[in-house]
Amino acid sequence: MAGRQRARRAKASASAAKSAAAARLAHIGTSGLGAQDDDFTFFLGLDQIEQSRLIRDGMEAVIVSRIAAELLDIPVQTLLAGLRLPSSTINRKISQGERLSASESDRAARTILAYAQAKDVLEDEKLAAEWLLRPSVQLRGERPLDMLDTQTGFDRVRDILVRLEHGVTV
Repeated sequence: MAGRQRARRAKASASAAKSAAAARLAHIGTSGLGAQDDDFTFFLGLDQIEQSRLIRDGMEAVIVSRIAAELLDIPVQTLLAGLRLPSSTINRKISQGERLSASESDRAARTILAYAQAKDVLEDEKLAAEWLLRPSVQLRGERPLDMLDTQTGFDRVRDILVRLEHGVTV
């Protein structure tokens, strides 16, 4: 009997969590990812299909400022240069409360994902940010951040992090 009650409670809890996520996704559909305090955590908790949908819908441009300030502790211009995003366009979108294009959102998402992976591997937020900003021999002197503007570069950064995590020579 107790086992059935636990199973019912677990099912109810999972259902409530699913409903909350659906409600949050519906909200994001109208206001875009980037405006809420817990957006980084929320985005990282989504499966890849839902992440892709949010990227295609366009994140709020303010996410760029938040990545620069909250994750990497760098000026927005440094982030924009690293991701090869047009400074005047992104700054205008930030100031006017607009959304990023799918392509611009994709670069922001890659930064969030790379930072999260680096934080997991290095087990420290500050070290993760420093790692993304430090030129790397494995990247022929490029910074990991500078590689996130292309899928190939992003894949290489993630590969290096996986190798670091498993102690494999990079």
